[in-house]
Amino acid sequence: MKPIAKRLLAVALLPLLFGSMAAYMHHRLPPATQETDTLALLVPDDIAGSSADVREWLDAASEEGIHLSALHDSEFLNPLFQPQTLHGIILPDTLHRICSDALIGALYDYVRAGGALMAIYDGCTFDLKGNFTRSESRLSGLAGVPYALYEKYRTESIHDSSVWGSAKTMSDLEVPPGIYLRGAGSARETGGGLRAIALKKEDSLPHAGDGEGAQFVLVRYLYGDLEYPTFRTEGEYDGTVLLRGAAGIAAGVRRERAGRVLFANLPLGYLQDRTDGLLLHSFLHYFATNLLRLPYLSSVPEGTGALVFNWHVDAAWAIPALERAEAAGIFNDGPFSIDFTAGPDVDFFGDGKGINIAHNPAAQRLIRKLLERGHDVGAHGGWIHNYFGLNLNDNNQAEFSKYIQMNVDAIAQVTGRSVKEYSAPVGNHPQWVSQYLEQRGILSYYFSGQSGMGPTQVYRDHVRDGENMWAFPVQHLGKYASLEEMSDDQLDPAIVTEWLTAMADYVARNRVARLVYTHPWGFDEMHEPLMAFLGHVRELERAGLFRFYSMPQMTTFLNARRRVRWHVGRAGNGMQVLDASTEGTLDRQTWIFPASSGGSFRVLQGKIRIHNAGDRWLLTAGDCNSIQVEFSP
Repeated sequence: MKPIAKRLLAVALLPLLFGSMAAYMHHRLPPATQETDTLALLVPDDIAGSSADVREWLDAASEEGIHLSALHDSEFLNPLFQPQTLHGIILPDTLHRICSDALIGALYDYVRAGGALMAIYDGCTFDLKGNFTRSESRLSGLAGVPYALYEKYRTESIHDSSVWGSAKTMSDLEVPPGIYLRGAGSARETGGGLRAIALKKEDSLPHAGDGEGAQFVLVRYLYGDLEYPTFRTEGEYDGTVLLRGAAGIAAGVRRERAGRVLFANLPLGYLQDRTDGLLLHSFLHYFATNLLRLPYLSSVPEGTGALVFNWHVDAAWAIPALERAEAAGIFNDGPFSIDFTAGPDVDFFGDGKGINIAHNPAAQRLIRKLLERGHDVGAHGGWIHNYFGLNLNDNNQAEFSKYIQMNVDAIAQVTGRSVKEYSAPVGNHPQWVSQYLEQRGILSYYFSGQSGMGPTQVYRDHVRDGENMWAFPVQHLGKYASLEEMSDDQLDPAIVTEWLTAMADYVARNRVARLVYTHPWGFDEMHEPLMAFLGHVRELERAGLFRFYSMPQMTTFLNARRRVRWHVGRAGNGMQVLDASTEGTLDRQTWIFPASSGGSFRVLQGKIRIHNAGDRWLLTAGDCNSIQVEFSP
């Protein structure tokens, strides 16, 4: 073909080429939306939006009552895409390490034009070859501090240490009391940083007079000391520090021109998948509701703070203690979740230390009293408490599932009701146990993982425990969770009282649910703190700020909440509209709006009760299957 003919052919093909490119770019656009409350999870193109990695994040956001959807890199980079339609972007750790320079540039442009970014740990720290960018992360300018300093520190770029922050930060992140304790000194064994002071000392918990200089360290159940990996950072942080570690900034928030960046230098997604999801949930909620002031769907009925009080009754000697608690009026409150190990033995077969519930008239009479007062009676493991709890593992379902069934059957025989809740002896709960329970209609369980969190659907190695199963993670005071653990280590009852009442205040203030637990002899050993706690929650109940629920009651509500379809969108008159519907009833489902919404709510459809709670507005649905409320943005 002659050169002139080639040029003419090329010119003739240009419209076809441009048309094909436009069609491709249009195809790669995310769906157009009028929603004003949705956040985007930025994910690589080779990870499907339906993958377990992504679903774990979306489920966590759903539990926090916020909308999060997957946005692929190519969609974000599409020239036809309008990034200003995004309320905020989350760049996750672990699943989005590799990023192109083009994506980095687009994130800078998005933030500087007014967008909000939550950048997490190792997100975008690798180049397209899967290597660290040599000097520092390309996102250091957005984060506000140099980090991922691989060229300088190589294998020491990441450092494990304790993590700490002010009482205000812990409150803003909605970290429960007892999960953090006052810090002091440096811990040589952690490579520097703060350690928590002993609980036996005064002022281990935060007090009203604490200033920003008082620092509090995150701690864990049973072990106390807790270390998290963070990238080393250098230099002054250009923003407000939230958390620190021995190697620098662990979290902070700052402005970048017209936009804002929340930098979480902690592997939130990695931890969530390994049953330590409190920080992921805390930062998600903080980003959506504190920084962006988005409305959210409350995780508790009517937006009223809730506690589950779980009692584990595991041996014959527990029955007299439970009777003493009943005689003292403890069970006039509630409803509580009270779980029994039903067999005749405890440590080994034939030891005779168990409750032997089928042949124990005293235990049966007590159970009937508890049921009459509205409490839920469930299963505490499998038949023989210590033997079961200490020998159960991931691989012995064929042998040990029968003990769960024996326990459930014995309790159902005494109560005349199906068992709806379960708690694991010594906290040992392999994943197969959840699947076994769900197949038998038991959808609620106490959980020693995910400590500090509210009710959650647990993931382990990207697999969810069940479709409709809800775990109720334990709360703890330092390394102690049950009252008798605190007594055994001779904690001052005044500290225990302070923690219990702080837990009640925490759920009331933040309008969330948590679980606390004990064994019956905890009543004997910590009688005064328990009575003071119950007196305090009665005051909160009278003020309409608190309720007790059993695990099955909360699970029923949470599964109904999962079926609610709702969004906030723009109306043609400059207003915004909350639309919500469900197949059953929306009764007691509550949307929480920031006080800045102004209160100009107008009900267009359905039954809604609107309450000004001072720092926020509560919109609580009545018995209807759809609502529509107009409000000013």
